[in-house]
Amino acid sequence: MKKKRPGWMGPALLLLAAAALPAAAQNQGGITHPCDRACLTRFIDAYLDGLIANDPSRVPLASGAKVTLNDDVVELGRVFWDAATSVQSRIDIANPRWGDTGTQAVINNADGSQYIHVFRLKVKEGAITEVETLLVRNAEEGGLFDLSTLQVPNRNFNQPIRPAEQDSYYDLVAAAEGYWRAFNTNGTDEYHPAPFWPGVQRLENGYRTTDVAFAGNPAMTAAEQFERGLHAGRNIWDIRYPVVDEEYGVVLSFARFGLKAGATPRHAAQRATRLVAEFFAIRNGQIWDIQAAMVNRDESLPSAWPADYGPTRGGWPPVTARDAAALPQAARARITLNGDEKRLSEVFWPTAKAVRWRFDAVNERLGDTGTQVVITNEDGSETMEVLRLKVADGAITEMEILRCHKGCAGDAWWGPEQLDPEPSDFLKLPIPPAERDSYYKLVAVADGYFRAFQTNGTPDYHRADLLPDTRRFENGAFFTGTYRNGKYVTAAEGFERGSFIGRNLWDRRYAVVDEERGIVLVILRFGKVDGVQNASSVTAYDRIVGEFFTVKSGLIQEVQAVLVNRDDSQPTGWDTSWYGPGRGGWHRMPTGQ
Repeated sequence: MKKKRPGWMGPALLLLAAAALPAAAQNQGGITHPCDRACLTRFIDAYLDGLIANDPSRVPLASGAKVTLNDDVVELGRVFWDAATSVQSRIDIANPRWGDTGTQAVINNADGSQYIHVFRLKVKEGAITEVETLLVRNAEEGGLFDLSTLQVPNRNFNQPIRPAEQDSYYDLVAAAEGYWRAFNTNGTDEYHPAPFWPGVQRLENGYRTTDVAFAGNPAMTAAEQFERGLHAGRNIWDIRYPVVDEEYGVVLSFARFGLKAGATPRHAAQRATRLVAEFFAIRNGQIWDIQAAMVNRDESLPSAWPADYGPTRGGWPPVTARDAAALPQAARARITLNGDEKRLSEVFWPTAKAVRWRFDAVNERLGDTGTQVVITNEDGSETMEVLRLKVADGAITEMEILRCHKGCAGDAWWGPEQLDPEPSDFLKLPIPPAERDSYYKLVAVADGYFRAFQTNGTPDYHRADLLPDTRRFENGAFFTGTYRNGKYVTAAEGFERGSFIGRNLWDRRYAVVDEERGIVLVILRFGKVDGVQNASSVTAYDRIVGEFFTVKSGLIQEVQAVLVNRDDSQPTGWDTSWYGPGRGGWHRMPTGQ
């Protein structure tokens, strides 16, 4: 039995490893985590030590840890093998905030052979809670196999990027999603090109599949393969993005490869159905390099891990959501008004007279709706409201309301009379399918807006994806993309002046993503960063906000927000699984994480 590696910290010591938190937690720079990159790397080292020794006891697994091999749930001992002698090469990525790691390794065996081994770890409270592995031993198992290209690590996957130049978490996911979207729409009227840098290289089980002739096809770039319809008929499903490394600009995505329902294989490679683990190196929102490992897996076999947003086996499932306006409330449906739990009878008021202004955003596949309205009351006053519904099994299961009467956020933030007579076309008209931004691209654009707030006035400042005439309305008040006091005001000006220093935009939820119209509803908290002086009294208010973004070609056209004052110390009302800061800044996790 080998001794533990030098520098290994057990669970008790690990909990003491976090340094004192900095006072300024406005951005992720300088934020420490209970287990940083070096700490997570020690967990990877321990896993590989156990593999080489064929001794699962060397791996610090948590009680009840989930382990899979090629998508089958197994004991850790099933993942290791006797012949392993050393690690030839490896690339590691990590997300210290969530305790995620992803590794692609080439393992040397006693007989001189080599295997490619991809594994993902989830680390929590000093132990590994998840181990997902993919093992390919030869071309018969993976279709392609040439490990001569993987004898040394590829530096494109392990180079730190300066913080201000890093793509955000959701920018990285969106780029990877764009690659899968190109597969799923290839050869159709809805085809959308993948975001490739010129000359991007792709290795599949080490075998180069770009710019070389293979499988009876002439040499083509990654982009040319799509342009010529080489991947038409493919269905990429059960897609996941479990490890996103912002510092290195790398995403590890797992997916299943199959065919769309009724599709006929266009060439021999399409007959195979596979599980794939793909590392994407991304710069400025475009894919720079790709390394993939893939193993044969029958489509009829289940996936061991829940998928992120995307197609299912055979393609996109049929839409099952119904018209929320005609649906009954489900038993035990959850209802909140401005963050407080309510009964349905408590969210209505007797003097409401008519809806005079309204638009809706919908995601039919997820059963999500988001609506903004202006309601006229019997006394002539007006009320603004954002309403979010979750519909499942023919009933409303969640109802979240943000409601503002005049004065609820200060007199400067009120002006429903300044709205257009009807909602703009940005809020109403569908976008042709091939021109639509994808689900995670829409999320990434909204996330970029909040990143601009969060990094404003710091060396890590990163601009939002704004147009010169982006219009922003807050409780109806027309703030940007218009003339105010005789001067045209752009949405970018406030950021360029550093007006939002000290702002913390936390507990972000991308609650409704409407791809058809290019609209995202984000519900979040506006608060203060611990230890940072706000740039002005205007940005010192604590609020809960419902913000709609209309997005076209990755740029924000219009922002519609309803905001209500709510102290940071009061509960948010909803947990969030989305990536972002918590109360006070990045040094805390969002509610429920």
